[in-house]
Amino acid sequence: MNCKYLKLNFILISVLVLIIQCQHKDNRKQNDISQISNPLPTIRLEQDLYAIPKNQTKEGIDKLTKEYPVLMDFYLKAVLELDDTSKSRQYTYNVLDELIHHPDMVKLNDTIQLVFKDFEKYEKELNLVIKNYQYYFPGMPVPRLVTYTSQFGPKSFYYKNYLGVGLDLYLGVDYPYYSSMGFPNFIIKRLQQKYITSDAAFVITQDLKDEPLKRGASLLDMMVYYGKLYYIASYLLPEKPMEDFFYYSKEDWQWCVNNEKEIWAFLIDGDWLFDNTYIDYGKFINDAPTTMGMPQGAPDRVGRWVGYQIVKKYMKNFPNTSFQELLKMESGQEILNHSKYKPSKS
Repeated sequence: MNCKYLKLNFILISVLVLIIQCQHKDNRKQNDISQISNPLPTIRLEQDLYAIPKNQTKEGIDKLTKEYPVLMDFYLKAVLELDDTSKSRQYTYNVLDELIHHPDMVKLNDTIQLVFKDFEKYEKELNLVIKNYQYYFPGMPVPRLVTYTSQFGPKSFYYKNYLGVGLDLYLGVDYPYYSSMGFPNFIIKRLQQKYITSDAAFVITQDLKDEPLKRGASLLDMMVYYGKLYYIASYLLPEKPMEDFFYYSKEDWQWCVNNEKEIWAFLIDGDWLFDNTYIDYGKFINDAPTTMGMPQGAPDRVGRWVGYQIVKKYMKNFPNTSFQELLKMESGQEILNHSKYKPSKS
């Protein structure tokens, strides 16, 4: 037997394997952003609030409101939901005084400061989100990072150029109060520090495009809408594992890959793609322990995952399409047609 031939054959097989691996590798990369100025210093709103002495709440809140009028107005009304216009300003002061000096809230803030004692590593990656956002959307105002505590309200927000991160919802799966407050297990799994930056990238991207549901969207429209958001958000954090944007484990992601053909066939055969009754098709895109109707092992929101695959395929076919152009495309059908998306067994 010719050993030289065997060696050559092995090399050819290795090259083929490498080519196949490269074809399946995500083509995201970090662009040169050295010429983009660094973001403004992070506003640690939770630290500022809980530093206010008990007998100086009014003065402390007024000072913060004067310094950050837009941010504080949004934080009080939308995050803490102190927006009852029938109440006096003194009522707001009284509620805040009780809130920031309540033993349970003080303890919560102490836990936050302990868990995020070394916030620099998160801040560095969040600032990367902001700089990549400026790179891809150069005409947009520069976001400013702000951390806060919300009494377990919104995890993150983007409003009037403020990119907010609610640190009380990233304390980890072992934080005891999540379960005691009735959070289901599938939600608790998402309250980990590793999701801080991917959540921020998604929420800042979400601000760029209105949800088509307001216009009576079909499931396909919603799938492609979310696919666009995940695709763009992933480029704001090109080194981040793609499964993190979906709150998937590696096993969840692999399940979708292994069953992609069957998922697509299920949506086609069930006439789901053009269904415009949200109450019916929401099970494919909404948060849940699993995707209803799918086999055991399926993660939730597989419709979003398929939408991402469609958009990714479209962008592979039309690589010169800018993110701005992608966002302007309204028709999910158009993107599907041009993507030529048709999953098959690998």
